[in-house]
Amino acid sequence: MLVRSGSRSQTGFTLIEVLVALLVLLVGLLGVVGMQYLSLQQVNNANLRSQVNLHAQQMVEMIRANDNDALTTAEVDAWKASLGRDVPGATGAVTMNTNTVDVTITWDERQYGNDAAQQSYTMTARLEQ
Repeated sequence: MLVRSGSRSQTGFTLIEVLVALLVLLVGLLGVVGMQYLSLQQVNNANLRSQVNLHAQQMVEMIRANDNDALTTAEVDAWKASLGRDVPGATGAVTMNTNTVDVTITWDERQYGNDAAQQSYTMTARLEQ
C-alpha cells in the first residue's frame, strides 16, 4: 500500500519565470544594440573628420606647389567638388593672407540624440619659412 502525502514537489520552471527571464534578456540585448548603433555613428564621424583633414592638407599643398600663389577658380572648384564627393554636404573656403592660408571646411555630423550637428574645421598654414 502506497500512502501519498498532501504536498507535491514541483520540478521545472513556471511560465512566469520563463517570461521574466526573457524580458531581462531582451532589455540586455536592446542595450547592446543601442551601443552598437552609437559606435557605428562615431566611426562614421571619425571617417568624416579624417576626410576633412586630408582635404584641408591637400589644398594647402596645392597652394605650396603653386609657388604660394592663389589657385585658379577651376582648381578651387575641382577641390570643392572632390570635397563634396568624399564628405557629403561639406563646403570649403580658402583665405590667403600675406604668408598664411586659412582653409575652412564646414559639414554636418550625426550626433547622439541629434540627427545633424554642424561642424567646422579650420587649418591655418604658414606658406613661407
